Amino acid sequence: MAGWDWWLKTDAGLLTRVAIGCSIFAVLAMIDLARSGRRATRWREYMFLILAVVLAMAYGAINDAIASRVSWEFFFYGKGLSDQLGPQVPPDPVALRSAAIGVGLRATWSAGLIAGVALLIANNPRQGRTRLTYRTLSVLLVVILLTAALFAFAGAVVGGMGWLTWTNPDIAAIAKENLFRPKQFMTVYGMNMGGYAGGILGTAICITWIARRRKMQSTKGCTEEVTEKNKTS
Repeated sequence: MAGWDWWLKTDAGLLTRVAIGCSIFAVLAMIDLARSGRRATRWREYMFLILAVVLAMAYGAINDAIASRVSWEFFFYGKGLSDQLGPQVPPDPVALRSAAIGVGLRATWSAGLIAGVALLIANNPRQGRTRLTYRTLSVLLVVILLTAALFAFAGAVVGGMGWLTWTNPDIAAIAKENLFRPKQFMTVYGMNMGGYAGGILGTAICITWIARRRKMQSTKGCTEEVTEKNKTS
């Protein structure tokens, strides 16, 4: 059981899992490159997915580093870091920030992977549709992160005002009993909720944009082809 906890709940276990996943992607990419040569495409897809995961983890680390300065209680009590940080209250700020960053990394890597896969699926080869470049898809990843950050800020404001108590009975109890500096606690709670909501919305917006952009480019290409034929006829 201790080994399983190390894999799933520690920073070292997280980094090991990410390293293993990247290694698998690298091996598959090299196999595809060896078989297809210049026609190989998998390595680009895998590099894009790795980029999506790295960006998401960077966002999670920054988000929770900031959040831990707002409410140490959210992580100490809400995220169960009291066992890791010891009985000292409030906990050592450096140790708290390090542990909170670990929470952010573990919480966001899979979200980044899902968002990356969603964009790749939206950009899959399709008859009559041109594919967008990976540079364009990479820009869309940044759009998703900015949307998440914007909603995180809005969620922090709304949470700090106490408008999110209806979403969770535990949060409602914290506010009612005036526990854990509830204003700060709910600010971070709203920050996290807003970040996830923004990430989901940003991904949906980007998928819609990809579909429309591909349709527009294909239509434009067909129009130009017809015009060129008319000129030569």
